[in-house]
Parts: sequence; C-alpha cells; structure tokens
Amino acid sequence: MRRRQFLKRVALGIGSFIFLSESSKGANERIGIGIIGAGGRGQDLMREVYVNAKDMNAKVVAICDVWRLNRESAVAKAKEWFGIEPRSTSDYQELLSWDEVDAVIIATPDFSHARILVDSVRAGKDAYCEKPLANTLQEAKEALKAVNETKRIVQVGTQRRSDGYHKSAVEVVRSGVLGKISRIVISFNFNHPRWRRDAKVVREEDVDWKRFLMHLPYRPFDPVRFLCWQLYREFSTGIPGLWMSHFIDVVHWFTDDHFPKSAVSHGGIYVWNDGREHADTFHSLLDYPSGFLVSFSMSLCNSAGNTFTIHGTNGTLDCMRWRLSGEGGAGAKKIQEEIQLKPKESISHVRNWVECIRNRTTPNAPIEAGYAHSVACILAAQAYWTGKRWYYDAQKQEMYPQD
Repeated sequence: MRRRQFLKRVALGIGSFIFLSESSKGANERIGIGIIGAGGRGQDLMREVYVNAKDMNAKVVAICDVWRLNRESAVAKAKEWFGIEPRSTSDYQELLSWDEVDAVIIATPDFSHARILVDSVRAGKDAYCEKPLANTLQEAKEALKAVNETKRIVQVGTQRRSDGYHKSAVEVVRSGVLGKISRIVISFNFNHPRWRRDAKVVREEDVDWKRFLMHLPYRPFDPVRFLCWQLYREFSTGIPGLWMSHFIDVVHWFTDDHFPKSAVSHGGIYVWNDGREHADTFHSLLDYPSGFLVSFSMSLCNSAGNTFTIHGTNGTLDCMRWRLSGEGGAGAKKIQEEIQLKPKESISHVRNWVECIRNRTTPNAPIEAGYAHSVACILAAQAYWTGKRWYYDAQKQEMYPQD
C-alpha cells in the first residue's frame, strides 16, 4: 500500500496530515507538560524534556502516577530540573482538567495507552504516547479517530524515526537500489527473565489500585501484577507490543507498506517458568501486500543471534552495522561496492514533538504510524494465542482468523 492510499484509508475522513490549531503556542509562551505514568520510562522522558526541550520553554508542571513512590520521586526531580514544584495526583483525569497543562506524556502500562490518549486529546491536550499505541484493534481505531477529529499534535514513542542512521537507511530502501525486496529478518535476544521484578517494594496502601486497573474487571490487589504487568495478558500483548512494535514500525516506514496481510506466530515459555503468561521465546512471520515477508523473533533464553537485515534481489542492507552490500544479490544490477551508511542529523524524539507543538506540524511518528504498528502487533499476538493464521483487511479495518 502506497503512502497516499495509507493516509486515505486511515484518515477516517478528517483530511490533512498537517494540523493547524488556534492553540498554537507563541515562540516564548511556556508549554506546560504533564507526565502521566512517572515510573522509569516516564522519568526518562521527563529528563528528555529537561535536556532537549527546556530551551524551548517546555516545562513539566504536573505529575500523575498511581504509585506514591513514583509520584514523589518524579515531583522531586521536576522541582530540581525545572525550578517549579509540579502539582501531582493519582488520577489522570484530574491532571487533564488543569489549565496549566498544555500537553501530556503518556508512559503508563500498555493496556492504558489508547484510552488515556483518547481522553487527553478530547480534553484539548497534545500528547506524546509511548508504544504500543494499543493492545486491541478497537482501541487503536478509537485513538486514531480521536486524534484526527481533535487535530491534536501526537507523537508515538517509536523513537527510531528521529535517529540519523534510520533516516539514511529509509532513503536507501526507497531508492530501489536493493531491487525487489522479498525478505526482512529481525531478531533481538537476551538471556535473563526480562520484566520480572521484586514486588516486595510495593505496598497496597501506596497504590491507587482501582485507577491502575482503569476499565479492566476488578481483581484483588496483586503487587506482582502491578510491578510486572508486562508478563500478563490483561495488561500487555507480550513481546509483540513490548519489542516488535519498534521494529515493525521501522519496516512500515522504510518500505512504505503499512499493514500486513496476515501473520502466523509460534513460541512458548521454555526457560522462565516464573508465573508469566507471555512467551519467553517468540517468532512471527508477517506478509505484506507489496510482496515481502517479515520474520521477527525474540528470545529471553539466549542472547546470541541479533540481526536486522533487508534482502533484495540486488543485495542486502544490514540495519545493525549500517552497511549496504551485494551480499546475496545476483544479476546485472547486483550491488558491486560495499557502502557504509553515514547518519543524517538525529533529533530527540521529545524535542521533535515539542517543536511540532510550537508550529502545529506533523511529528516524526504520527498517530497513523502508531495505528499501523498496533495492527501488526495485535495480529501477531492473536496468531500466537490462537495457533491460527490471522488476516487484516485494511479497507474494512478488520482482522480475523483463518477458518
């Protein structure tokens, strides 16, 4: 699917990809940012505001987290970095009601991203939303619709789109020098029980448990599920959403092919039998309309075998070593000379977002990209859970299993 078709299919009738708004900030007017989800990732992004966007008069003025320890830690850091003591709450809806908050950074557990984003943009806030955008197709569609209807500036947290090497690589792929691309191979591996943490530090009296659960059915307080939410199906899709989202987004960007036609997945819990519900070894194959197959795999049981390569009839692009070569190519157009890519200018993903809030232009990872990576990750997860091949109909925005 080409870019024009992609935008037409996902825009839901809202028109332009460039958003103009009466709320555009003047060059010297402060942009007040609220952090929703002030754990490790949320505080990392808050630091990015401090390091990369403070000169643009962007300041963190509000903190929301359901865990008192995170909330108090983030308030102290914000006070140190920005010279003001931010307001704080465990209720993100309360934060969205504060007039001093112009924009929010959403770094909560995966299952809550889309709903908080919808509420944020409908409250008139611009947003930086961590990946994955959504865990379900319905929530992905609702988020896409809300952002397009409100015309808010939304950056999705797939930050490789702001990296200089990736910017160079996308030009190489789209130049056609690789010939017909038929295969993309991605594998990232570790050898430790990733996302397993010691929950002894969590006390029930410090957690706003009902607000953590949000729309999910109530269950008694569980410190392990609270701190290690990545391991459980009600809170995440596992490896597809947690890791594949980054790399499948790069595939969509590089190839200008945004939605897989189908996916099959396999894997299991082979080493880390610690109560987790998600695979510690996962492999998915996704095929795309323009005619190529993506192989994505990840293991938490052996760290060897990391790779990201794009294979065409004329050669191969190695996206870990940033090397273009004729390896595997054939014919008159085979790449003859090995080329080491030179990076273009990188920019902080947060700074790019703040710049776009200033001038009301499209950020590097817009809502359409988030919707597309969510489709791929949800499709792969459904294929794993059901043991069936799953299909996506881009015209109808529907997915379904093989009969």
